[in-house]
Amino acid sequence: MKKVVLFLVLLLLVGLYACSNSDPAMDEGSSSGNAAEDNADDGGFEQQKESTTESGSGNADDAEYEGEQSEGSKTSKRMMIRTGYIDIEVSDYSRTVDRINEEIKKVNGYIVNSSQYNHGEDENTSGEMTIRVPEEHFQEFMDSLKSEDARIRNTRTEGKDVTEEYEDLESRLRAQEAVEERLLAFMENAQKTEDLLKISDDLTSVQSEIEKIKGRMNYLENHVAFSTINISIQERSVKVPEVQSQSELNTLSKAQKLFMDTINFLLNIGSGIVVAIVGFSPILIPLIIIGLFVFLRRRKRYKSE
Repeated sequence: MKKVVLFLVLLLLVGLYACSNSDPAMDEGSSSGNAAEDNADDGGFEQQKESTTESGSGNADDAEYEGEQSEGSKTSKRMMIRTGYIDIEVSDYSRTVDRINEEIKKVNGYIVNSSQYNHGEDENTSGEMTIRVPEEHFQEFMDSLKSEDARIRNTRTEGKDVTEEYEDLESRLRAQEAVEERLLAFMENAQKTEDLLKISDDLTSVQSEIEKIKGRMNYLENHVAFSTINISIQERSVKVPEVQSQSELNTLSKAQKLFMDTINFLLNIGSGIVVAIVGFSPILIPLIIIGLFVFLRRRKRYKSE
């Protein structure tokens, strides 16, 4: 009987020991399983995050590359307005002007304004010209003015970079055109009269701004495509007048004219004296009478002495 009881006790202890060893294993298995799932979830999230990051960085790189390309295309060609000034002294003004006109035709340029000054019969001729030539022929034309006949007294070249202004105008134009498209779309969908009037006013303002921007852009494009050259020409030779013929001298006519001018001068003097006597007679007559009276008294006194 004791052996049976002892056997049962031992069996119970073995069972308890087995249960105590199996629970930690199960807990550990369960814990490891949960950890594996968590790791799997974390791994998937990290993978998705890395994929998103790589995609974002790739887009950023593409955007940066496109930005660099755009910036490069903007600054690849500078827009310069070139203006030249040249002051020359020549021996023959007319011949120099003819030569300049020929050079203008060669480069397909044109004259903006021209002026000529004749400083009297014995003085030299001078003049000024403002011309415009294609930008690619600017330096060529400036060099053509430096001929053997011309002495360069002063020359100057100026340049103005309008690239930044032109790019700013392009950006403003795109923005205004986008606003114009939206306003046109709003106008098509508008049903109230007051809404149509308001949109119409805004559209007029936007279109006016677009025209101003386009006008300025056209101005810059034209002045970049055609350079301006201001030319000052001074003739250095002294012109000797020719001997006049007898018909041009008119000696007899000039003598008759001088004689009549002298007669008219004397008549004018006599007329002036008569006018003065008559005009001042109220004063002169009493003075003459008083003067005669004083003169006669003194004469009589001298005789009596």
